[in-house]
Amino acid sequence: MTADAGNERLEMRAENVHEGTRLGPVFYIVSAKQIDAFARAIGSTNPLHAGTGAIAPPTMRLLDYALLIAKHFKGGKGGVHAKHWCEYHAPMRAGQAVRVDGVMTDAAHKRGKFYFTLEYETRDAATGELLTRQAITSVLLNRKGRMA
Repeated sequence: MTADAGNERLEMRAENVHEGTRLGPVFYIVSAKQIDAFARAIGSTNPLHAGTGAIAPPTMRLLDYALLIAKHFKGGKGGVHAKHWCEYHAPMRAGQAVRVDGVMTDAAHKRGKFYFTLEYETRDAATGELLTRQAITSVLLNRKGRMA
């Protein structure tokens, strides 16, 4: 399926998810408000996650996966998280501008389901310093919202 005229995002379906597809870049500025909200959501009381000089909890970068998917794809029923790995290289701080880039490193039918893996890096947008490197493998849900 091709993208709609005026909208380059593809529908999130197995036939549109291919190994080697590059996703991103996505740019944003990390806000102290985002960090505080995420820290509260995970029940963190760590003082490093509060105030204007806050450091983002490491797991906050899981959100970059969703940003990359949403920028490239539309619609679909989503996926179910199957596997995840991550490497943390440097803290992400409030006020920091970041860039996220990803690539689909696997996309295949296995055991009657469609699996895909998105590997991505989050870097400081100004310096290029690597902050995190992650990969998430998901099972794509079909049009009925099932893993088949």
